[in-house]
Amino acid sequence: MARILVVGGGVIGCAIAERLSRERHQVTLLERDHLGAHASGAAAGLLAPYSEGGQDMEVTSLSLFPELVAHIESASGVEVEFRAGQTIAPALTGADERRLRRSNGEWVGSAAALAMEPALNRAVRGAALYPEAQLSPPRFLRALARTAVLQGAVIREGALVGALISRANRVTGVRTSEGDLRADLTVLAAGPWSPSLASPVGVALDVRPSRGQLLTLLPSRRLLTRLLTWHGSYLMPKPDGTVVAGSTEEEVGFDARVTAGGMNALLEFALRALPELATSIVERSWAALRPATPDGRPLIGLAAGPEGLIVATGHNRNGILLAPVTAEMVLKLVSS
Repeated sequence: MARILVVGGGVIGCAIAERLSRERHQVTLLERDHLGAHASGAAAGLLAPYSEGGQDMEVTSLSLFPELVAHIESASGVEVEFRAGQTIAPALTGADERRLRRSNGEWVGSAAALAMEPALNRAVRGAALYPEAQLSPPRFLRALARTAVLQGAVIREGALVGALISRANRVTGVRTSEGDLRADLTVLAAGPWSPSLASPVGVALDVRPSRGQLLTLLPSRRLLTRLLTWHGSYLMPKPDGTVVAGSTEEEVGFDARVTAGGMNALLEFALRALPELATSIVERSWAALRPATPDGRPLIGLAAGPEGLIVATGHNRNGILLAPVTAEMVLKLVSS
């Protein structure tokens, strides 16, 4: 079995650690802060490959969730609140209707859409329905990590990786604040911080931080039973009655602060879709930095250049959704 270092304790790193340790590889995961400290811990938990315009990779990953969830819940004792259901994408304009009628969703008319979700804007022209799901990202992360440890993985939080160690055109480990660690393979899953680690060993990664802002609303009554998506934004009803509104996509460097403009954009969308949300309480607002690529597709594979390095980053806003399929892809690379 291989000795493997995983750099990064977000959902991608934790999913990889769980999958590799399940196959008895000797895995050590290194996270400079705490697990889920950045984008993974801030995510809403939307698993929406269809309404988000996803491709085969996203659809495949969604299909892997039931088996993965059953495994990690049984092993860890942590309920991840996975719920399969429907997403509703309302048509609020004529252009919306034309686009959604051409999509792979099930089109329903205005009356049917309002019967399903009575709080929708009364001007809705119809909606497309998609089979999608959601879960609790913090719980999902905790279940992955706990299962990985039970399977023999070592997880070290507060472990700052200063550099990758390269010798004779091969990455042989990492340099940390507590000393050097050696491994047969190193998996770089450090989100938007991956390029700064890869560059010194001759690996160029076009991954940049993309700020996503979100907020939680508490309405006076339950207004929504399905996930709602519209032009890349979404409203997600949670079991406690709150509704999460997300999410912006902003290239502002490594700035994870919440802004008035970001909140205004989210509220404008939320109130347009569900006007009754105007009386809801704003419970929380937050932001995080996602790893974005120019074409929106993740970078998963053997690094171009030195041997011994696998890259798994650039998942942008689909990190939670793509975690299972990414872990399977990395396992295949390790096993090849």
